[in-house]
Amino acid sequence: MVQLTDEEKRMLQGEEGRVRQACMQQLVELCEIAGAERLVDLDGTGDMHSPMFGPGMGGSRYYPIEFQEIVELAEQGAKFKIPTFANKAPGAGQTPVHGWEHCGNMCNRRGERIDDPSVHETAMQNELHEVLRKMGLITTFSCANYLTMTYWPAVGQHCSWFESSQMPYCNATLGARTNFDGSFATCFLGKAPYYNLHVTENRYGTVLVETDRHIQTDVEFDVYGFAIGEACTVDVPVVMGTARPTTTQFEKFNSAVSTGGAVHMYHMPGITPEAPTIEFATNGKPFKKKVMIDNAVLKATYDSLSFYTDNSVDLVFLGCPHLNIVDLMRLSWKLEGKKCKVPLWIMAAPWIYDAAKQQGYVDIFEKAGAHLMSGTCLAAMGAVPEGVRVVAVDTAKQAMYVTGCYPHDDNRLQVCYGDTDDCVNAAITGKWQGEWR
Repeated sequence: MVQLTDEEKRMLQGEEGRVRQACMQQLVELCEIAGAERLVDLDGTGDMHSPMFGPGMGGSRYYPIEFQEIVELAEQGAKFKIPTFANKAPGAGQTPVHGWEHCGNMCNRRGERIDDPSVHETAMQNELHEVLRKMGLITTFSCANYLTMTYWPAVGQHCSWFESSQMPYCNATLGARTNFDGSFATCFLGKAPYYNLHVTENRYGTVLVETDRHIQTDVEFDVYGFAIGEACTVDVPVVMGTARPTTTQFEKFNSAVSTGGAVHMYHMPGITPEAPTIEFATNGKPFKKKVMIDNAVLKATYDSLSFYTDNSVDLVFLGCPHLNIVDLMRLSWKLEGKKCKVPLWIMAAPWIYDAAKQQGYVDIFEKAGAHLMSGTCLAAMGAVPEGVRVVAVDTAKQAMYVTGCYPHDDNRLQVCYGDTDDCVNAAITGKWQGEWR
């Protein structure tokens, strides 16, 4: 039985309006599924996919709410209970916010050409988002909102996030607390089911992970993270053998550890905020198992992330999770004065696109034949240009997503996985030469 406060009971009974009642019904059901005995009040930030509703739409079993009800809420001055950020771009088929005109003959999931201005305009002027902005939704449209929110939760604060790179970033990198629970209901009510990583006891490390290689490059953090995810599944690892990660390396590691398995919390002793020592990370308890991820395992993991029969590359995609401004600066250095032989698509958050344009990076990319885009990713777009059979990527997450989002038959999309330099070289030469070094 879920224990509710008097306020929560009133919402569940409909005394605070139908929208709050529907949201509370969802949270109570999630508590029952997860075995949570109560809800926790959120004091951090939220992240939610949108649109959750649409004009004339009644929602799903979890959102039996009409669009007009949201409009009325906004007109009444209702706000999200916590600072809430929009994950991914609006519109069907995940049309990019910037760079959509470079999509060529790609179509979204409704069969509309992505490079059609009318389709882009429809997505960008989505009436729902205008309403949600009035309620406080900050439309960053990114899978890596921690790069643009400029308002991070503090250690110990309860949040409501989701997305593969974001959950470990919240839990491990920042030391705040979230499960895979970012939604309209949690952000609007400011409450979430109290279980798993919201609970202190569940955040302690239980698996010791070691390696015989000093993990220090971007691709090493990416591959190590994926291998840890495979080895630990849902456990909380204490990770040894790394240098201090940069923001880019945290991004890659977090997305990989959450994609290779479902690791949403880990500790790096002396690096992450809840692990000044190993003993602190484990609460003084012994490990239930130890895992050695040696160089042979790392190479095997690296090799497993590629699926191609020919080294000719048709498209290079960088930016899953979205690239930060330093990534874009370094890419501009690599591409300045060069010319791409095959399309190179680079993805970032819309707000970072504007900064990149001011810095002159967009101009450098365009002169090189590369295109900076924003607000989505190749997997979420649900299509590739006609004739593209082999894509080169530089993150384990996107390698998995691309192969998982396209048909698994003899004609499925092939993927070359490697580091960023290998991908840039592939864009310039049209050939893949990446290898584990």
